Amino acid sequence: MATDFRYRRLGYLVLQVSGIAQTTKFMIDVIGLDFVDETKEGGRFFRSGPSHHDVLLIPAATPAFVRSSWELETDDDLERAFSHYAKLGLSPKWVPDIEAQALSLEKAFRVVEPVVHTEFEYYSKMTYISSPLQNRLTGFQGGKHFGLAVPDPRMHTEYLVKNMGFLTSDYLEGWPGALLRAFPNPNHHSYGALGGKAGFHHFAFMVNTIDDIGRLMNRAQKLGVTPHFGIGRHPTSGSIHFYVYDNDFFVWEYTLGMEQFPEQGAREARRMSARPEDFDLWGAVPDVVGASKRPPFLTYG
Repeated sequence: MATDFRYRRLGYLVLQVSGIAQTTKFMIDVIGLDFVDETKEGGRFFRSGPSHHDVLLIPAATPAFVRSSWELETDDDLERAFSHYAKLGLSPKWVPDIEAQALSLEKAFRVVEPVVHTEFEYYSKMTYISSPLQNRLTGFQGGKHFGLAVPDPRMHTEYLVKNMGFLTSDYLEGWPGALLRAFPNPNHHSYGALGGKAGFHHFAFMVNTIDDIGRLMNRAQKLGVTPHFGIGRHPTSGSIHFYVYDNDFFVWEYTLGMEQFPEQGAREARRMSARPEDFDLWGAVPDVVGASKRPPFLTYG
């Protein structure tokens, strides 16, 4: 890993949605997030903890993944990251102050990784909200991760590890996918590079108890929300999981019990079985019909 900056966590995702009112209701009534604020353009912010937002939804004709945003540990890390990407020839660009202010960020830049051409945003300070969450449906632990389905998971993974400060925690034999952590964040993974039809794969929130997952299952059933995968347990991270679709076929996950990695002396990445019977420790099978409708990710450059 040839980077000199340190990640704190996955900050937030930006998603285009086709029905902002319907997805807002889903965010609040199913996922259990707090609505925070609305942009002048009609985008909506949602949070699961004290940071201003974990999700920004943008109304659009076509649903799509727009970008991921990553919180670094310090202002110095932010400056080092900018210099690092400039030296790689990736032409990072600072976010204009007025836009950063609208995003409740003190300072941020964006860069496009050159393998699948998705946009990464970096910042070190987001507005902290001291008032407690109003939505009491779920107890959120604070960690998050997401996955994209990409044409070549191995090539994408190798670039992220060599150039962008990620480490591989596990990969599947034959390279249909890999799970990566944003060093030195201890969570088993903050990002999944997964195979299959290219597009947005899922966005996950770590929750406090198995009760949170059980309540989501029953809530989804009562509200007519379609499940995607689970309840099950991943053989990689060890997490208990449950995934559901929203109205645009974005997939949202609750996850509990993820493996934690020490900063020093962490185990090597495992080559995991890709056999269908080894895909889930409890025998859960993901839905493939809805997955074929997954929204695309926007590409840049």
